Order: sequence, then C-alpha cells, then structure tokens
Amino acid sequence: MGKEIAAKQRQVMSIAYSPGKGIFTTAFMLWMSGSTIQIFSIMMTGMALVTPIMAITSVKQTFSKFEGEGINLLFPKLIFIALQGLAIGVALYKCSTMGLLPLTSVDWVKNIPDQDFVERTGVSI
Repeated sequence: MGKEIAAKQRQVMSIAYSPGKGIFTTAFMLWMSGSTIQIFSIMMTGMALVTPIMAITSVKQTFSKFEGEGINLLFPKLIFIALQGLAIGVALYKCSTMGLLPLTSVDWVKNIPDQDFVERTGVSI
C-alpha cells in the first residue's frame, strides 16, 4: 500500500511540474515571433496568455483523479499555480515588449486634465 501512495505522489508531482517544462518553449516561440504587431505575434501572445489562465481555472479538475487517496494535494496545486503564473508573466513581458501594456507615462497623457491659463497677451494703451 505504501508503494502505491508513493507512486501516486510522484505522479501528482509530475503533473504539478509539467507547466515548467513548457515555459522555455513558450518563451522561445514568443521571441521568434518578433516584437512587431502582426497577426502571428498577436496569436502567439494571446495563446500564451489564455492557456495558463485556463489551466489555473481548471486546477481542481486536473488533480481530481487523485482526490481522496491519502495524498496531500495542496503543495502540488501551489506549484502548478506558481508555474502557470510564471507562464503568464512571460506572456505579459512579451505584451510589454510589443507595446500592448500601458506602462509608460506617455500612455496615460490623455488622463491629465487640461490646464486653464490665466495669462493674457495684449498691447497696453
């Protein structure tokens, strides 16, 4: 019985570390797509954002096969979520390099209120 639980624990940890295996591949593909705004780079960046978000929302379903078998799933779930968060960070960095995130002060100029000037020019009489 102990060997079965140990084998299942290894299987759970393998699932938990699985997002880490694809981070470098995703980062390489995002780098290869370039930093200009084109349909291919937008699609790659969109998929790099959507895939980890969908995986985070389905964590319970991902580990549901191992529920109630005497295996502690808290730590593997946290590892899984952290690695998915890292993948989201890579995609957000790509969005930043493409200029799609409003990170500079120039991006917020439209929110600065117009200033009313009280000075007047004219010729004295």
